[in-house]
Amino acid sequence: MNYWKECISEALDEAGIAATDDQISLVALWAEGAHDQYSMAYGHDCIPNPVKLENEKLKKELKIEQEKILCKECNGLGRIITYGPVHSADTECSKCRGEGRHTR
Repeated sequence: MNYWKECISEALDEAGIAATDDQISLVALWAEGAHDQYSMAYGHDCIPNPVKLENEKLKKELKIEQEKILCKECNGLGRIITYGPVHSADTECSKCRGEGRHTR
């Protein structure tokens, strides 16, 4: 006996409803069909899962971060500091934009 027939048979017994094997088979067929279409009927296939979308976004960001290399312009400091006899300069590195690492 398949799952749906057994489920319907037990439910009918619990409710005190008598049914023939053919009737149970027909109701089980409808229940199985309804179960197969449940996600489509309530939009589960169409509505994006926010957790899944967030995970995909974070995976992309992580991959980008992992591919970054140490900035040779600023030695990974994110700042370029130059000292002169009269004044000094402290500026953000234009190559890495102050992060110390950048993409290739």
